Amino acid sequence: MNHKVLSLTFLLALSVMANAEDKNPPSPEVMKRGQAVYSRTCIACHQPTGLGIPPVFPPLAGSEWVAMGPSVAVRNILHGMTGPVSVKGTTYNSMMPPVAGLSDGDIADVVTYVSNSFGNSGAVVTEDEVKAIKAKYADRKTPWTAEEFQKDSK
Repeated sequence: MNHKVLSLTFLLALSVMANAEDKNPPSPEVMKRGQAVYSRTCIACHQPTGLGIPPVFPPLAGSEWVAMGPSVAVRNILHGMTGPVSVKGTTYNSMMPPVAGLSDGDIADVVTYVSNSFGNSGAVVTEDEVKAIKAKYADRKTPWTAEEFQKDSK
């Protein structure tokens, strides 16, 4: 093989390894803690299955909003969400209140749990990521809307 082929092969292998590292599954401990937070704070509306209660409470299972990434979920927990939102083709028009009393670790665990349960496949969210999202939106005092999340999902 020539040097260009070897270099390209090496770079491709590094890229695959880097992507594999980004997709590390959450630890069983994180999932257990996240499930406990979900059971205390989310289950009444979003249900044990994550399917919600149409047309009042939207599903988290297979939700395009969960797939947007952790910032949307973290901000939903911190500030709530109001107004119409389409989830999997169904429009919901209710209010999700902010969830009080959760630590940054609780938020990281529950977002990781939801992002990796109910058929979802997402990232592991850390406490530091939650702190950074909180700091970025520290001045926010009102619930988010779907339109705002679509403009700024990071």
